[in-house]
Amino acid sequence: MLRNSAKLTANFVGRSSFRSHRWQVRPCSSTSKRIESPEELFEQLKDKIRYSSFVENNTLKLGYRRNKIIESRLAKAKRDHLTHQIRAQPFPVALEQLYGERFQDPSPVDAEESEEVVDYFPYQKLVRKIERVPRDESSSAEEAAPTTGDWMSDYEYYEEDENDDRTSFYGTPDPTQPVSKIPCGGCGALLQCAEPSIPGYLPSQLFKNKSKQQLMTTICQRCHFLKNYNTAINITVSPDDYVEMISSIKDTKSLVLLLVDLLDFPCSIWPGLSEILGPKRSIIVVGNKVDLLPRDCPGYLDNIQNNLTKTFLEAGFTRNNIKHVSLISATTGYGVEQLITKIHNVWGTRGDVYLVGCTNVGKSSLFNALLRSDLCKVKATDLVQRATACPWPGTTLKMLKFPILRPSDYRLYLRSKRLQSERVILTEEEKLRKHQARSTGSPEFATLIGHIGQTFADEKPETADSFSISQRGSGPSPILTLNEKSDDYINSKWCYDTPGVVQPDQITNLLTTDELLLTIPKQMIRPRAYLLKTGLTLFLAGLGRLDYLEGPESTRVLLYASPNLPTLICDTVHAEHIYQKLLGTEYLRVPRADPERLAKWPALEASPDILLYGEEKHISVADVVLSSAGWIAVNLPDGAEAIFRAWTPEKRGIYVRQPALLPFGMALKGKRIRGSLAYREGDAFLKQ
Repeated sequence: MLRNSAKLTANFVGRSSFRSHRWQVRPCSSTSKRIESPEELFEQLKDKIRYSSFVENNTLKLGYRRNKIIESRLAKAKRDHLTHQIRAQPFPVALEQLYGERFQDPSPVDAEESEEVVDYFPYQKLVRKIERVPRDESSSAEEAAPTTGDWMSDYEYYEEDENDDRTSFYGTPDPTQPVSKIPCGGCGALLQCAEPSIPGYLPSQLFKNKSKQQLMTTICQRCHFLKNYNTAINITVSPDDYVEMISSIKDTKSLVLLLVDLLDFPCSIWPGLSEILGPKRSIIVVGNKVDLLPRDCPGYLDNIQNNLTKTFLEAGFTRNNIKHVSLISATTGYGVEQLITKIHNVWGTRGDVYLVGCTNVGKSSLFNALLRSDLCKVKATDLVQRATACPWPGTTLKMLKFPILRPSDYRLYLRSKRLQSERVILTEEEKLRKHQARSTGSPEFATLIGHIGQTFADEKPETADSFSISQRGSGPSPILTLNEKSDDYINSKWCYDTPGVVQPDQITNLLTTDELLLTIPKQMIRPRAYLLKTGLTLFLAGLGRLDYLEGPESTRVLLYASPNLPTLICDTVHAEHIYQKLLGTEYLRVPRADPERLAKWPALEASPDILLYGEEKHISVADVVLSSAGWIAVNLPDGAEAIFRAWTPEKRGIYVRQPALLPFGMALKGKRIRGSLAYREGDAFLKQ
């Protein structure tokens, strides 16, 4: 099927997807040598390629006659568009005077800048150097905590809106907005409003509908807090500084909430963390982003919890350290209330609480969720105002913290009454969502969702006059921070956010902002199934590959990764040649097409061969983790042996996870594509 549809795909895709790009796969040694287009490269290699998801997704599957009709209509639309452009009248000069610069032609400088492709590696460059102070000075220094207040109003171009999200430090993200080409004036990250966890983030209130000139004078949210409040939000530090900063917790009586990205473990667990925190440290393991994992069986949450516990025991932690393993989604709120209940039960207020984890595991999202919960004292008028900042021991860097509510017996009783009263509503909501998921088949209704409530919200005192003229416009802002020496907080225990770090096994620091947005899943993952035969290689974009070297004649594998990452299957003997030719094209997509970008891209390196044994039919025996890109679950018949070889950039993050995280994933696979090695995209949940 691939060979029969290659010509159609080359014509159709070449006109639609590639016409707006300038493709260069490798710098040419001679200026006279013509650069081959991606479709020409694919045409040369199609005899060696067994399957391409990019080709499959862009092939019209309507029958020969209807395909020809649609092709002719597309060609006619293109001709009409060109004709319209030729006949278009010049723009009236009077309207330029009326509407100003919005209708003026871009200057040569602007046009040149708009075409320029900017490479920016957020997690490679944005590592903050920590300034250190002597411990005696840091302990004796008493510095007033900076006020954050309504921090977005500090920006010159902020326009107040009744619909603004006031319950978050991050404002409102908008994933539909593309990344700009304008760098932050502070850190150099490309400004964007799609994802708060990626450097360069601005709330959509400050990003959308702003001119290029306005954005050029703007700094990102992260730099704004560092500049105005010396407070770190979602910050990444160097490995040496990270180890030293986390080591300061070792001598304290505290509980650690150890966050892990369930889509990226064990790569999101810092090596040797058990020794850094100390042998007697009490921890609660928190697996975040559980809402993005497909439901392969009714008890899939128990399987994930057991797999996560096993991984931490292998990482050096003991069962005495691990007080609980919790599965949550800091984005949807699922499991957060249960986590708070467990903190109250196993810890109370015996000491402070620290949120610890690597970059992009969701620490700041969980911190913000806990601000809106019963874990935080209710004494301020706004959720944002409850967080204050304090210097991290031994450094000048300030980290966010909030006071923990003391869980007295009466308060726990009131909280349990609220949860019990809400349980009936939540049960009915869950039944409704299950019915909608089964009837529509949409993963949207199968996504795990929770509600974070507040039992003691009525205790909030009025501390500010909403109609005061001094609190609006250019008038002085009220003091909105917590006075830690007041009677309400002097004996309080605190919940601290901590800086992040890029784990050595992660590939996030190799990716640009655009590539990160393609790699990080935003919706529930739907597994992609493939039939691998011995001597074949499966590519996951340009980020990794899996070779099937020896074993049964064919075996089925399941890929769990972002749907934005394409796949390609070819003969292993031609894999290296095909990779070099198609790297930078839409057939592999990441990394993107640019000679300078590709020159910096590290080569794929192989791990030692992986030997796996089959246990039971239709059960995944193991996961082959390809760093932060995703993982491939392998299915083998009972008693069979197979040898695989995995490749990632610089051999980063290649792990064999046994048992598989989702062992019954084959139940979710789609139907086999006729004449292909691939199956249709699978379901995200069981429809039963």
